[in-house]
Amino acid sequence: PAGQVRVQLGGRMETNRYHPKERPARSFTGFSGSAGVNVPLWPGGVAVASYSYSYRAPAVEELYNYGPHHGNMAFEIGNPHLSRERSNGVELGLRHRTARLHGEVNFFYYRLSDFVYLAPNGAFESGLAVAEYRQADARYRGVEALLNAGLHPQIWLNLGVDAVNAELCESHTPLPRIPPLRGRIGLEARRGNFSLRPELVLVNRQDRLYFNETGTAGYGLVNLNGSYTLVRRNALHILSVSLFNATNKLYRNHVSLIKDYAPEIGRGIRAAYTVRFF
Repeated sequence: PAGQVRVQLGGRMETNRYHPKERPARSFTGFSGSAGVNVPLWPGGVAVASYSYSYRAPAVEELYNYGPHHGNMAFEIGNPHLSRERSNGVELGLRHRTARLHGEVNFFYYRLSDFVYLAPNGAFESGLAVAEYRQADARYRGVEALLNAGLHPQIWLNLGVDAVNAELCESHTPLPRIPPLRGRIGLEARRGNFSLRPELVLVNRQDRLYFNETGTAGYGLVNLNGSYTLVRRNALHILSVSLFNATNKLYRNHVSLIKDYAPEIGRGIRAAYTVRFF
C-alpha cells in the first residue's frame, strides 16, 4: 500500500562441481543473500537501500582455459587453484515519479574478496596477447542517474549518466576494462502508435589503466530508433527500426577485449519484429 515501508529479502544456495580429465577436480558450495528497504518520502518520491552478500564459484574457463581464444584475440591461461569470490555490496537510491517527471539517482559500493579477473601479462603467444586469470581483493563504486521529463504530452526529454571506479584494494591499481564516464541525451516523440527516439551518447576517454592496458579516446554517437506498435486482443505487435552510429564514427570500446585490434561497428540499420502474447 502507498505510504508504507516495504522490505524485501532474498537468498540462494548453489553448488558447482568440475571433473575435467587430467586436471584437478574442484567443487564449490556457497550462499548468497540480500535485504532491501523502500521508504516513501513524499508523493511520488521514495528512498531505497539494499545490502547484498554474494558468493560466486569460478567459471570453468577461469579454472581450466589454456590456449588461444580468437574471439578475444588472446591466449588465455586459467588457474585451477582459484578460490570462490565473495562480495559485500551496498546500494542507495532516491527515486521520484509523477505524471510528467521520472527521475532517479543510485549509488553502489561493492567490496570483493578474491575477485577473479582476466589480465594481460605483456607477453605474446602465436601473435595473441597472453592473458591470465588472476585473483585479488577489489572494490567497485559508481553512480548512475536518470531523468525523464515530459516537455509535451507526446514529447519526452531523456537524460542519463553513469560512472564506475574499480581498483585492486592493496595496490590501488585500476582494474582492466572498466567503462569510462558515459552520458545520454535523447528525445522520445509519440504520435498514435508511432514512436521516434533520437539519441546522443557521449563517452569520456579512459586513462585509468591496468598494467599493459591501452587507453581509449572519448567519442560521441548518434542513434535513431523508431517503432510502430499494434495492440490486438491477445497479442502486442512491435515493428522497430534502428539506425546506430549514424555519423559512422570510428571509436573503440574500452570494455572490449579486442579494442586494440578492431574498432566498434560503423553505421548500420537493424529492423526487428516482436510479438508478445498475453
